[in-house]
Amino acid sequence: MSNKSLFGSILVGIGIVWLLDNFGVIDAPSFGQWLPIILIAFGVWRLLFSQFKAIVESIIWIGSGVTIGLLQLDIITIRQVLRAFLPVIVILIGVWVLSSGKKKSVEKREDKEETQSS
Repeated sequence: MSNKSLFGSILVGIGIVWLLDNFGVIDAPSFGQWLPIILIAFGVWRLLFSQFKAIVESIIWIGSGVTIGLLQLDIITIRQVLRAFLPVIVILIGVWVLSSGKKKSVEKREDKEETQSS
């Protein structure tokens, strides 16, 4: 089973349990209690099975789990989280926009060179 299939299957399973719990069909533990653990475990799993190639993605998953856990334990407030992370998110979006623009310009330049050499 591929990583994508496994992750999709896990999400479907979590969604079904969550839905059945919301309608009172089953009495599952609160999803919110388990969310930090699930995110941290997925981040660690992603890091290990990517052979440490998905470091940034893994840090995001693990960091999200830790942040939600700290919020649930009232160690930090949502205001502190927003104050710290909103500027970072804006910076990351800007870097993403800049990097995607460079990729397209490189592709266009390569297409022009191929056309001229033909």
